[in-house]
This record gives sequence, C-alpha cells and structure tokens, in this order.
Amino acid sequence: MLTRLTLATILLTSAAATAAPDDGTVAGIDLPAADTAAKKDEYVLSVNKLMYDRYAKAPDKEGVIFYAYKVIEPGAKTTKFKTPGSEDSAPNLLVIPLPKGGKAKVGDIILTWWQSGSGMKRAIVMDAKDPTRPIVRYLDIDYDNPATGGKDRKTPIGQMEEQLEADSFVKIDKPFQAGSTVACGKTSVDNVIRVSGDKLLLAGFAGRLVVRPKAECVAMPQKPKLKVGQKIQAKWVSTIKPATITKIDPKIGRVWVTYDGMGKDEKALAYGHVIDKL
Repeated sequence: MLTRLTLATILLTSAAATAAPDDGTVAGIDLPAADTAAKKDEYVLSVNKLMYDRYAKAPDKEGVIFYAYKVIEPGAKTTKFKTPGSEDSAPNLLVIPLPKGGKAKVGDIILTWWQSGSGMKRAIVMDAKDPTRPIVRYLDIDYDNPATGGKDRKTPIGQMEEQLEADSFVKIDKPFQAGSTVACGKTSVDNVIRVSGDKLLLAGFAGRLVVRPKAECVAMPQKPKLKVGQKIQAKWVSTIKPATITKIDPKIGRVWVTYDGMGKDEKALAYGHVIDKL
C-alpha cells in the first residue's frame, strides 16, 4: 500500500519530469534557449505549467494556448509570471511580450488576447478615441461562430466589439513578428511565436508547436491589398486552397471567398489568412 509520503513523491517526480525545464528549452522543439524583452509588471502571452505539462507528454499530439499573464521576473532563459492564485514560469521561447505604452489607430492590426474570453488573438482596431484602450474586433475568431457575446450577449463573438485594457496589446507591423501569420508551402497557415536564427517557432492547427525553416515560409500580409473577383490563396481549416474573392470589408478586416471546386458557399476569412499568391 502506498503511504501518503510515497504517493506525494511519485506525484512530484512525475510533475518534475514534464515541467518546463529551467534551461529554457521546449519539449519536442529543437531550438536553443532565448532571452526575452519582457519586463516586470508587463503583460506577456505564454503557456502555463498545467498546459505545458500536458503538451510535454506528447509534443507531436498536444497543442498549447497562449494566455495573458503579468511578469514577476524576466530571466535570461525563463520568465516567471503571475497566474490566478499562484505563479508559473515558462521558457522564453514561449513568452511573447506586450510592452507597456501601446497606442493604436483605426485599422491597425494588433496582437492581444480575447479579454472577455481567453487566449491569444489578433484584432483590428475599430475605434481609437482612446488610443491606449482601443475598441477592437477579434480576427482569430470565426466570423460566423454561433456563440454570442458583447454587451448585449447576443452578438456573434466573431462580430462583437470590445474595448481593451491599457498596456495589453502590441501593433503587428512587421513580417514574421510574433503573433503574425505565415504560410509554409500550401500545407498550413500558422502563427509566429518566435524567430530563432533562420528558423520559425510556430503555433499551428489546434495550437500544435512546430519549427519550420524561415526560408520555406511566406509572411501573410496583415492588411492585404485585394479586389473583388481576384483569384487568391486562402486558408481552409489547416491548409491553403485556391479561392475567389466575392466581398471585402476592410473596416472589419474580413474577406469573403468561394473556394475553387467547392460550390458557391461563401466563407468569411480574416486578414492574415489570405494572400494573392504563393
């Protein structure tokens, strides 16, 4: 029979075997440890210990979600941050800083998190009367998602608007910037987590982490210049397919398409998920 002490030892040993390593590396990811630009008391998007432990047991099968946390102590290889009622740390490879002092303009594409929900999201700025607390629509929620939210709790969550906290976002304005999207061949459209030398650490379908050579990937335009009737390449679930544009609404950062050979049903896609050619 297991004593309480023996059982506790087993549980602690198991946790230690999968916890994020102090050397800054990530299970299943062949990249060296990295530094961070994150600062104390600033927000970061990262992966908590519970999520990391589950991922580390099966890196080829499990995905991760990047949540928002406030930094306690940034380090050379790992960063410590506050979690509800406790604290965690994560390799800097999995830490995306959101520096204080961010200001936005209408039409900007920014990286933040779903602030009435959870998880890292790109968003487009709809109102910037207060540039430090812009009102946005989230791009990385399907436009036609049937779940509802917003102030009236009746607006589809892919169409609702929400005012962000101050110091909770960063503008996406550079290719391969953390949070931006890339196409690697015609097999996927993924979010950049980190550039490491000539390689990219990406979060792909269902949050699965993967490393790709940067040279094999194309930065998806976050504010593409397109026109109705144009033939393009468009995200389809976890792949990319040829499509034709039927409608564009630049104010909300959406492009409606029909996919070649898939009938006349339209699909509303976000900026960052379409490109003129690959």
